[in-house]
Amino acid sequence: MPNYKITTESDHGRDDSDERIKFPDAKAAADDAQIALTEMARDRMPNGERARFGVEIEDEKGKRIYRASLDFKAEAGEEVERDAKARKQKKRESS
Repeated sequence: MPNYKITTESDHGRDDSDERIKFPDAKAAADDAQIALTEMARDRMPNGERARFGVEIEDEKGKRIYRASLDFKAEAGEEVERDAKARKQKKRESS
């Protein structure tokens, strides 16, 4: 079974260990990376207005074969109202 290196990254830094994990193939490694992203987000939320999570996979030769990220942005109160007004204005101008 092939070995893959998975590197994760968040606002708290990068986990760039040399540990390799065995997966049946690259798709299985990518599927696991996507699950890892959701778990990272779940573990950190709620945590303010912004968060970024990323994951990268390298094959046995060190070639990057997959990269994914998850960006979270929250808005509340005046920001939501301001954006709604701006969208309405833009819609009127394009009509």
